[in-house]
Amino acid sequence: MGLGEDFLVLTRKKYEDQAKWFLNGFWKSVGEKESENIWNYTQKFIELDTRKADGNELDEFWSHKFLETFDETLTVVALREQLKKIDLDVNGKMALLEYLCFKFDKTVKQCVDAPQGGNEELINAAQAKLNEVQTALAAQQKALDEQKVQEAKVKQAEAELKDAIAELKAQEEAYTTKVKTLEAKANDTNAAVVAKNKAAAELAQLKAEDPLPLRKAKITQEAALRRVEKERKAAEAATANLEKKVDELLKVFAEAEAKLKELQQAGGSSQGSIWFMTRQLKEAQKYLPKRKQRTDL
Repeated sequence: MGLGEDFLVLTRKKYEDQAKWFLNGFWKSVGEKESENIWNYTQKFIELDTRKADGNELDEFWSHKFLETFDETLTVVALREQLKKIDLDVNGKMALLEYLCFKFDKTVKQCVDAPQGGNEELINAAQAKLNEVQTALAAQQKALDEQKVQEAKVKQAEAELKDAIAELKAQEEAYTTKVKTLEAKANDTNAAVVAKNKAAAELAQLKAEDPLPLRKAKITQEAALRRVEKERKAAEAATANLEKKVDELLKVFAEAEAKLKELQQAGGSSQGSIWFMTRQLKEAQKYLPKRKQRTDL
């Protein structure tokens, strides 16, 4: 293949692989001091692309958005002028490698010829273990988030039932208090006859009202509350069980870290890949509870 075709193959790689290629090839001249910026560029490409991590290049609209994010374009005209320089394979789109070559003043030939180092087997093993960590942690966090939503719904239902029962109880107590008050007035030997008769009439009318529906409603709500309390306890237990699984995930995390250390000790010039995977591991641990997160990655 010619130089252009070789470069086209590279720009068809996923964003993370394009970043690793560039970091490996230019580690000493660019990577060591610009690695975090290159990480941020890569994440922004992934964020803007509808294909996310599976993407490899942005069209003109999203390229404009990317450049705006990093204050690198002022007008659409200026953008098109920049894209003419950046779009090295002239397909009207901007791959991450094209942007990095433009940003750090590297030629297509330098990029294609950039040394990648050996240890491919170790790199693949480390990446596989890292993928396992990312998948497991993401699944764990999703399950935990869903469980906490369920737990919150049950707690809300429990609170609403408690409020309803309190209201029914207040109505029941108000009824009982009113009956007792009217009975006292109707039986008061010292009260005027008119007042006693009025109290007796009100009492008769009040007692004619059937309090049974109110009592039945209270009993029904109390039974519903008991069910919800049981569901809440089950939900909290499920959440606690999911949180316990974090310790199991930490073992996988440690295995991934061990693979990366083995790779570092093996030497070679794949420093960019090693740094990028270590950075991915650091990012992945955000899914862990704060008390389990590491500060030395």
